[in-house]
Amino acid sequence: MEKTKFVPRLLAAAFLAASAAAVPAVQAADAGDAPKNGQEAGAYIDDSVITAKVKAVLVGDKQVSAMKITVTTKDGVVTLKGAVPSAEVGQHALQLAAGVDGVKDVKSELTVKTG
Repeated sequence: MEKTKFVPRLLAAAFLAASAAAVPAVQAADAGDAPKNGQEAGAYIDDSVITAKVKAVLVGDKQVSAMKITVTTKDGVVTLKGAVPSAEVGQHALQLAAGVDGVKDVKSELTVKTG
């Protein structure tokens, strides 16, 4: 599949996954119950949206292989985990994530893939 067709589909899938993940938290908040993990429903939704936005930025960048980087967000703190071909690419990925609206901090669990 061409990259031009793949990127919009991947972005749509990331958005749908983030939206689906937020539904239980919203339903729990509507029922008067707190989400089981202790987060406020709004924070849970915000974290899902931030994760989707960071993934979209990474996918859209030519230097970063987003397929090898996982993104998680908790309370606005984004963690990038995976393998990158060089320290420079890893630093670039961190800068991209830090530039996303709503990101409070970025933590790296990236490793440089050698050989």
